[in-house]
Amino acid sequence: MKAYFINAKDEFVVEIDCKGYEHKQELLNCRMLELYPYQLNGNDIWTDEEGNLKQWNYFFELDGKYMVSGNAIVLSCDDEGECADVKDLTIEELKSKVKFLGKRYIEQNGMGFSIREYQ
Repeated sequence: MKAYFINAKDEFVVEIDCKGYEHKQELLNCRMLELYPYQLNGNDIWTDEEGNLKQWNYFFELDGKYMVSGNAIVLSCDDEGECADVKDLTIEELKSKVKFLGKRYIEQNGMGFSIREYQ
C-alpha cells in the first residue's frame, strides 16, 4: 500500500510500498510499533514505541510543534481499522511539515525523559 517514509537519520521523505506489520517493523528498525498521537490530514503516523528509551536517537518535528523520535511511516486507515493507502496528503505537503532536528540525547529521569542537543 502507498505510504510515506520519514527517515530522521538521513533526513529525507519518500513514497514507499508498505507491505504490512513486519515490513513496518523492518523499515523502522524496531521491535514494537506505536501510533503517534497526532494525525496528518486523517493519516496515521507509525513510529518505534521504544524510540525514546534509547540513549540517543534522530528526531524530526511535525508542524513546528510535535517532536518525533526516530523514523516514521505515514498511512491511512480503512473502515475496518486496517492500514490503507495514504489519503488527502501529498508528499510535498508532508515535506513542508517536517523539520529534521538531527541526533539528540535522551535523558531518562524515572518520571519521563528530556531531549537535549547531541555534542
